[in-house]
Amino acid sequence: MKTLRAARPSHPLDRSAGGGRLRRAAATAAALAILAGCGYRLLGTGALPPTVRTLAVLPFERQVPVLQLDQRVTEAVVQEVARRLKVRVQAGREGADAVLSGSIRGFNVAPLSYDSEGRADRYQVTLSARIRLTDREGKILFDSQGYRFTQNYARSGSTSTYASEEVVAYELIARDFARALVSAMVEGGNER
Repeated sequence: MKTLRAARPSHPLDRSAGGGRLRRAAATAAALAILAGCGYRLLGTGALPPTVRTLAVLPFERQVPVLQLDQRVTEAVVQEVARRLKVRVQAGREGADAVLSGSIRGFNVAPLSYDSEGRADRYQVTLSARIRLTDREGKILFDSQGYRFTQNYARSGSTSTYASEEVVAYELIARDFARALVSAMVEGGNER
């Protein structure tokens, strides 16, 4: 036989009244409020200051012997800024609310594994750069003397020539670098 207990009024945070979810939501909200006070933000919520409506992305300088890498990185950064930040992007400083400049200082490709014929089929690519974002008054919004991007890539299985595969690889690296850079710029960190 079951024993009946007297019913007690339910509290909004009582588990028996579906309050388990409510408690977790309240705890999550409290944790987010604490983290927000510490300067932390959720990924993907960052943005440039509201005064920045036009951003000049200057051509990246190339201090490495990889031809066209600077052009590919500049193009990828322009595309990513326009896509993610919803600002007008231009090539020159004139009339811009902020200016992004960069210099590619290092580029390294290291093989990670080889196929049965002894050709590298997985690589680790590291691209390092000096990056600076300033507003029109010269205030630094983002600055990194040693911004470092590292990513692993696999060689395509196609029978394309090495030269055409290399071009595609540089475009992919530039795109991934641009995505990581824009995230770092707007997520609040001064340096990655």
